[in-house]
Amino acid sequence: MQANTATSALHSALVIDIVPETQFPHLRYTSGLFVYDEVFVAGRLLGRWWASDGGIRPEMHYRWSKWFSDTAPHLPAEAFRLGINGETLDHDWQWLAATEEADSSGFRGDGRPVRHAVIRLHHTRQPVDVAVHTRIDGSPFMLRWLEITNTGERPLALSALAPWNGLIWNHRADEHIPPGAPSPFEVAYNHQVHWGEEGDFWWEPLQEGVKTFDGGRQGRSGWSRPAFVLRNRANGEILWAELGWSGNWRMDLHCRKQERGTRKLEPPWTSLTFALGPDSADQALRVIDPDEVVRTPVLHLGLFHSDLDTCAQAAHTHVREVIMPPQLLDRHQRIEANHRGYICDRESEAGIKHEIDIAAEVGTEMFVVDAGWYGPEPNVWADNVGDWYAGSWLPAGLEPVVAHAHERGMLFGLWVEIESIGRAAQLRQAHADWVMTRNEQPVAGGRALDLAHPAVMRWMEDEIIRIIERYNLDMFRLDYNTTVFEGGNRSYGGFIENTLWRHCEALYSIFDHVRARFPNVIFENCAGGGGRLDWEILRRFQITEVSDWMRAPRGIKILYGLTYALPPEICLRTFGTETGEHMLEGDLDTQLRHVIMSHPIFRGIAPSLAELNPHYRARILHAVDLYKQHIRPLLQGCRVVHHTGPLPIFDPTPWCVLEYAAPDRLRCVIALFRLAEVGDESYIVRPCGLDLGRDYLVSFDNRAEMRRYRGSELAEHGIRIRLPATLSSELLLLEVVA
Repeated sequence: MQANTATSALHSALVIDIVPETQFPHLRYTSGLFVYDEVFVAGRLLGRWWASDGGIRPEMHYRWSKWFSDTAPHLPAEAFRLGINGETLDHDWQWLAATEEADSSGFRGDGRPVRHAVIRLHHTRQPVDVAVHTRIDGSPFMLRWLEITNTGERPLALSALAPWNGLIWNHRADEHIPPGAPSPFEVAYNHQVHWGEEGDFWWEPLQEGVKTFDGGRQGRSGWSRPAFVLRNRANGEILWAELGWSGNWRMDLHCRKQERGTRKLEPPWTSLTFALGPDSADQALRVIDPDEVVRTPVLHLGLFHSDLDTCAQAAHTHVREVIMPPQLLDRHQRIEANHRGYICDRESEAGIKHEIDIAAEVGTEMFVVDAGWYGPEPNVWADNVGDWYAGSWLPAGLEPVVAHAHERGMLFGLWVEIESIGRAAQLRQAHADWVMTRNEQPVAGGRALDLAHPAVMRWMEDEIIRIIERYNLDMFRLDYNTTVFEGGNRSYGGFIENTLWRHCEALYSIFDHVRARFPNVIFENCAGGGGRLDWEILRRFQITEVSDWMRAPRGIKILYGLTYALPPEICLRTFGTETGEHMLEGDLDTQLRHVIMSHPIFRGIAPSLAELNPHYRARILHAVDLYKQHIRPLLQGCRVVHHTGPLPIFDPTPWCVLEYAAPDRLRCVIALFRLAEVGDESYIVRPCGLDLGRDYLVSFDNRAEMRRYRGSELAEHGIRIRLPATLSSELLLLEVVA
């Protein structure tokens, strides 16, 4: 069982017609093996059936389906959820048209067979028209979003939204699951919601009733992620849902059980409905003015009959080829060095140049000046944000530092927290009204700028452009350490409107414009680590910080958990001294291997070249060489295998084993980490990305030894790795023998 992910095999089909015998308008979307069928009946747009096998269900099985009839609509199969002025508009829609149109989504096509369908509906009681957009491209993922038009004369409050929801499964299950199982359904998602807790991805059984999760209402999409994966243990299907949204969000999963029928042979049925969309504590997610058209966030949905890693590979392909901007071929996946190590919060021109020299000594390829270079007061970077000019401790500005990095053959990047405004910033004195407020009180201690204010949006875009041009940046690093929780609000159009929607709209627009103006600049995403890891923010960035938490074992599990949804080459992980006790948790090779299995960044290598321990330097150089020669060449497009299954980040687990395999099966790398002194001190790893009929040379990095194996031997019997010490590791490099 494999998901259809190869670009050469992509297939899409779109049917827009009338259901035979009933005269109901009907659409069927086929993308890869994922098929979705919906119908408009009795004023409702309903999902009729879903398939993961590419097959078309005959009409005779749906002719008498009560759940979409006009007489007994007892199951909530609505294809979207929309609330206007506090009323959920499930019914009373009027069908206008359904057409296929040229794709205007803005997502990449990359030669795919893209089809774009639009259903147009008019509500008969509220002055609202809705265009339901669905994009398919032959992959296992479909995209859906709504365009909502206010056709009335007064503002409307968008009060609830799920761009795509409905009934995914409704069937008998008693013959297919173990006795006593609470239900046939399980959900995996990022359970933790606070700083440093990203990647906590594992399966949870769904009990009867409603499972609700809101991501912690941090005012951002993370440190959890607006996504979930559903698994049907009865039929083997997996539904993967990702909301492209960088604000607060919520998911609702409703499991229902129907008791056994009165007829002797009638089994009990179990159903599951899902909803995922933006969330707000206020009256309006967004106020829609008369004649205004608002585009909602996009929901990415994939349906599979496969194992979790095959589904993850399809997600990686989708991120690489559809969502994220193309990597810049002459500068992607460069090893970074960051100044916030030994001179953290006591920056000077000489000190930063010295850090550049040390970074060049170990082979890093980009130098990044992080927080602390700007503003009126030294050593208080958080209070200075908003004043983006070099501080007095850099009297010649940043220009000599930029020139020095370029002279040493390194790219140069700069950190900016553009959405925040510090206590000491002159910007605050000049524009006190730019601060985000909630119930007329400053949010987050007054540290958040209000992007719902058009003047703030204009200033922010102009400031980013000025910074990139003045310092001749190769990379712009965005951070967002401010947590605004419920976000700002304001009185607008007769409603209390939450401002997070407008904040996200403005932020996306700014970086769309800036990226178009600077196509050769790398854009790097950070939000207090992995505070915004949703697929919509990633449309504007080539790299993303996945967590500020660097210490093992949690740091290793964070990368492991997040690489179910994010390809490893975009995931920044850090080695160095900025975080206390980092160097005490894991031996040196383990610290380095964790980093080179991602996009590496060094923060603090040594206080000076004279103090750089030669043995320490040798291990760093060895890790850098492994990354450049072996890992980086296979990362782009690699298949990721999570050998130890989903791992809760706070549960003691003995092993974490991660494999990256080249698509052509010629080579792979496997990192094995011993995380806790529980379980067996040996692990048998069976590589999954090999050609069974070929021979491979396996390099054991700990012993600096090599051995030849047959691919079939490795797949069947594996390699036993023994690691008696906690927080130790082994790295295996496998390459086909010519």
